[in-house]
Parts: sequence; C-alpha cells; structure tokens
Amino acid sequence: MTKAGETIARLADSLRRALKYPEIQASDGFTIGQLSAHLGVSLRTLRFYEQSGLLCPTRAGARRVYSNEDRLRLEVIVALREFEMSLTAIKTLMATADGGGPNIEERIVTLFDQLLSEVREANRVRMAELEGINGRIEQARIAARA
Repeated sequence: MTKAGETIARLADSLRRALKYPEIQASDGFTIGQLSAHLGVSLRTLRFYEQSGLLCPTRAGARRVYSNEDRLRLEVIVALREFEMSLTAIKTLMATADGGGPNIEERIVTLFDQLLSEVREANRVRMAELEGINGRIEQARIAARA
C-alpha cells in the first residue's frame, strides 16, 4: 500500500469508529452489495461515486469487484458525505491522495482537517440561522394566540 493509501486507511479507521460502521473482514474483493450493506448506502450511491470518478473498481464481466483499498476509500467518502461535505471537497481530497508526491501524508491530513473545519463552521452558521428561524416561529405562535 502506498503512503497515501496508508493515510486514507488511517482516516477510514478514525471515521469508522466515529460513525460506528459495522466490522467487515478485509478481503481481496468485495461486491457492491457487501459494501452497500457495510456502509448503509444504496447501490445507486456507490455507482454514483464510481461515475463521479472517486473510485474505480475492477470488473469481472459486468460485476464490480472492490478492493480493500476501494473499501477504505469508500468509508472515507461516505463518512464525509454524512458530515455534509461537498462532493467537490471530497474530490479535492481524493485527488490530493491520488497525486502522491513529497509529504503526501501531511498534505492529506492537513487538507482533511481543513475541510472538516470548514464544514463545522458552516454548520455553526446554519445552526445560528435555524435558531433565528425558531425565534421567529415562536413569535408567530405567540402573536397568533394574542
């Protein structure tokens, strides 16, 4: 496994614990159904990630065969989407990992942290907006009773 692959594996491990994905044995090949069940997403979602260029499983005829590295990559992708990270941001992270080069581990982890920080800040802004909306809803309820 490459340095970038090892870094993605570490990220997948930390995300797997945070999101409580069920255990799945490492394997040379997974079916789309196995990964769909493991990650709790639809087959269509996994096909979409493939069409988006985020992963490239091998083919055995018409059947997709996902490697263990594909599984780890998908665990990261699905977790980040669950955190509501944009597909563009995820593509940037994966392109960085795929690009290799010097200090790849540090570059991946730094970008990962930056992207998560941006999502967290966007969530804080959204929460403040929702609090404002809830305040106006409460005002409307009180006014309706008066």
